[in-house]
Amino acid sequence: MNHGISVAGYHSLDDFGWRLIDRVETPPQLRTTKVTVPYANGALDYTGVYGEPFYGEKSIEYTFAKDFKGISELMEGVREFIEWLSGICNTDIRDSMFEEFHNHGSCTSTKWEHAKSGVRATVTATFDLYPFMVADDESTATLEVGTNYVINEGRAVRLTAKPLRDWATITVGGESATVRKEQVTSLCLEAGMVEIEVDGGPALIRWFEERM
Repeated sequence: MNHGISVAGYHSLDDFGWRLIDRVETPPQLRTTKVTVPYANGALDYTGVYGEPFYGEKSIEYTFAKDFKGISELMEGVREFIEWLSGICNTDIRDSMFEEFHNHGSCTSTKWEHAKSGVRATVTATFDLYPFMVADDESTATLEVGTNYVINEGRAVRLTAKPLRDWATITVGGESATVRKEQVTSLCLEAGMVEIEVDGGPALIRWFEERM
């Protein structure tokens, strides 16, 4: 495996020759919503009022290095690589450290420097990303009328559901949704083994697993 990042079929090492030498990740921060009330102690915490926590973006800083024969070749190599990095915007970004999952976001800044000899350069790129890694492949499950059990190996996510006949009522964690066509539902598939009840007719559910 060649260490680096790939975007839209282009790889930092395979296509540009830049070695990934460092990776620093700043985890996403929990978005908190608190209200203070005059003449009352503490605060009212509404952070999880919708039944789940929400997070800001995470940041990853990648540092790459490459050796050159001379300063003119170095300058052209740096220009080409930074041009590619700077064009990465609102897209899927695959990191060779992780299999089957990818990040999504944009390159927000770049900087570079070179050794005094002029033959080795480093480029550092900062990415602002969706707080969770997303599975490359979608997970699906066919639900029959009655009780079903589905395993979600990622964090809690919303379900997309499609009836396989006229309609289906799907119940997860005490919340129900009736679907007559394929749609994104308000149903939340928690992590682990989840019990799902189905009435009316069979249905297909799908989701993308997410993890930190």
